[in-house]
Amino acid sequence: MNEQDVIRLSINGIALQDQQIVDYCSHHNDINIQKIGSFVAEWMNDQPTIEVKTSGSTGKPKSILLRKSQLLESARATALYFDFKAGQNGLLCLPVDYIAGKMMIVRAIYSGLNLVCIEPGSAPLEKLNKEQEIDFAPLLPMQLFQCRDTHLVKKILLGGSSISGQLEANMESLKAEIYHGYGMTETISHIAVRRVNGSTKSPYYQALPGVWFELDSRGCLIVHVPYLSEIVVTNDLVELDGQYRMKYLGRVDNVINSGGIKLLPEIIEPKIAKLMSGRYFVVGIKDAVLGQRLCLIVEGMPLEPARESILINSIANLLDKYEKPREIYYLEHFEMTDSGKIQRGKCIEKLGLER
Repeated sequence: MNEQDVIRLSINGIALQDQQIVDYCSHHNDINIQKIGSFVAEWMNDQPTIEVKTSGSTGKPKSILLRKSQLLESARATALYFDFKAGQNGLLCLPVDYIAGKMMIVRAIYSGLNLVCIEPGSAPLEKLNKEQEIDFAPLLPMQLFQCRDTHLVKKILLGGSSISGQLEANMESLKAEIYHGYGMTETISHIAVRRVNGSTKSPYYQALPGVWFELDSRGCLIVHVPYLSEIVVTNDLVELDGQYRMKYLGRVDNVINSGGIKLLPEIIEPKIAKLMSGRYFVVGIKDAVLGQRLCLIVEGMPLEPARESILINSIANLLDKYEKPREIYYLEHFEMTDSGKIQRGKCIEKLGLER
C-alpha cells in the first residue's frame, strides 16, 4: 500500500476506514484512542511528512519531520521480519506522541492488524482481556519487568531503553518469543532486532530486510537504511559480524577513561545487576590524578555503612580490577525520559558532580 490508498484500521475489533477512524476516535472517551484519530487525520492530509518528537535521552527533545512513505517502508520491514498476517492482534500500549506508538498504528494499517488498545502504564499486560491472545506486543523493558503474566502474548518487542541483566535473566522462563530492537527516531523505530530468550537468543542484532552496517573510524556504527535519504552515523560502539549483524557495546560518549584504561558502562552494569534492587548506573567523574574515576550512582536513599560495605565487597567480587567503583553516590530520584531511559547527564548535574 501507499499513503494515498484507502486507510483501513481495526481498533479493539471495530473495523473502520478513512474518516470513520477519525470520527470514531474523536468521540471516544479514552484520550489515547483520541490521539490515534489525530494521528490518522494527519496521515490522511495532503502533506508528505509527519512530525515526530524524539525522546531526548541524549539531549534536548526535539521534533523532526519524517516522510509518510518512509514510515510505510519501516512497517513493511517489520512485517516481513515478524511475519505479520491480516487479522492478527497487535498491542498498542505506548504513547502515540512518540515514534513507537505512531509506528504501531502504521504497522496495523499496513498489515491489517487489529489494534488492541491499552492505556500506557507500568504493567499493561495485566489489563488484557484474559481470553484475548496478542500476536505482537511492543513494550518498554520496564513494562515487561512489572508484568507477572505474559502467557497471552506470542511475540514481544522491547525498545526505548536497554535491558537490565536481571530482566534478561527473568525472561528465560517466559513462553513468549522476546526480542529487543535497536533503533532511534531518526531511523524510524527499530532497524535491527535480537532474540533475548529461548534457544535462539543471541547478543547480536540482525538487520531488518534491506538494512546493512559498517563502522566509522571511531568504531561506531554507521547504518544504511534503504528508505532513508542519508546514512545514519551513530555514537554507538559495536562489534560487527559481517554487514548484517552487530553486537552493541556502548555509547562512545559514555566511555570512561580512568588512568588510561577505557571502560564501558554498558559492559560493567549488567555484571552487577543481580546485586541491585533498583535503578543504577556507572559513570566517570572528573579526577585530578586518573582523569576520571569510575563511580556507581544508585537511585534511593543512602545505605547504612555496614550494608554499603557488604554491597561494595559483593560488587568487587563480580568485577575485574579496573571495573570496580571507587565511590557510591545516591540520588533520591533519577531523571528519566518518557520512554524510561535514565538521563545520566542530568543525574550527574543534580549531584553537583563533573564528568
